[in-house]
Amino acid sequence: MIPETKKFIRIVTDYLLAEDRTIDFNIYTKPPNSNRPILLIAANTNIADIKATLAKKSHGPLFITQESSKKFENFMEDSLDSIIRNTAIPLEQKSSVVHACAKNIIRDVFDDPRSGRNISRAKTVTSNILDLTLADTQSIRHLLRLGSHDYYTFSHCVNVAVFGIGLWLMISKGDYTELHDFALGCILHDVGKSQIVDSILNKPGKLDYEEFEIIKKHPGQGHWLMAKHASEITLDVIMHHHEKINGQGYPHGLKQDQISDNAKIATIADVYDALTTHRPYAGARRPLSALTLMKEEMTGHFEQKRFEDFILFLGGRSA
Repeated sequence: MIPETKKFIRIVTDYLLAEDRTIDFNIYTKPPNSNRPILLIAANTNIADIKATLAKKSHGPLFITQESSKKFENFMEDSLDSIIRNTAIPLEQKSSVVHACAKNIIRDVFDDPRSGRNISRAKTVTSNILDLTLADTQSIRHLLRLGSHDYYTFSHCVNVAVFGIGLWLMISKGDYTELHDFALGCILHDVGKSQIVDSILNKPGKLDYEEFEIIKKHPGQGHWLMAKHASEITLDVIMHHHEKINGQGYPHGLKQDQISDNAKIATIADVYDALTTHRPYAGARRPLSALTLMKEEMTGHFEQKRFEDFILFLGGRSA
C-alpha cells in the first residue's frame, strides 16, 4: 500500500531512453478510474528489460515520488550522452531530454552558484546541447519549441543559449571551444540574479529607481560568482549582455566595437526571448511584434548587421 502522504511527479517515456542504465527509483502509474498510483516498475530494474512494457503504452501516465526526483534527474543527466548518440531515438525526444536536464541544472546553479559540481554540470550540459545541435541543426527548432511561453529564469537561460547558438552557427564565427564558452555564458548570463531577492525579480509592476539599480548589479555579481570557474569568453557574455551599441547599456556603458561580438549576439537573444515570453510585468509578444519593437523602439541597442542576421536565422535562412 502506498502511503497517502506521498507526493508524485508525472514523467514521460522520453526520459527513459538509455537502454544500458539501471534505475534507482520506483515508477508508478494510475490505472483507469483511479486516482491512486500503483507501482509499475521497481527500483534496480534495467531499462532494457522494460522497453517492451513502456512501448505497449497499455499503462496509464507515469509518475515518480517527489522524494526520488533528484535520483531521476541524475539518471537523466547520466543518460544524455548515450541518448544523443543513439540514432534510433527521434530528434524531438532527444531535444526533450536535453532541455529538461538543462533547466534542472540551471535551477541548481541558481540555488548554489558557488558549487563547483553545479558549475561542472552546467559545462557538461552545454557540451550536450552543442553535440545535439551540431549533429542536426533541426534540434535548435525542437529545443526552442520546448521553451515555456511563460518567463521562468531557468527556461529563459536555456532559450537564450539556443537562440545564441543558432545565430552563432549561422554566421560561422569560430571554433568549437569559443562556441562552447559562448554558449556557457548564455546559459549562465543571469546567474547574478541569484543574489537578488524574489520580490524584485518577480515584481508585477515597473521597478522603481532603487530596484532597477539593484537589477543592474546582476552582470557584475554573475561575473564575480563565476570568475574562478569560467573562461574570459564566458565571463564577457555574463558581464556585458546588457551593453548597448549606443553606450547607454550597463554595467560599463560600452559602445560599438568596445562590445564583443559574443556579447552582441547574447544581447539580441536575451531581449528577443524576454519579449516573446510572459513576464511578471508584461505579456508575451508574437515574434513579428517583438522584432518590430526591437527595430523601431530599441534603436541603438543592437548592432544592425547582427540584428539582420538574427532575423534571417529566425526565418531559417542563411546570413
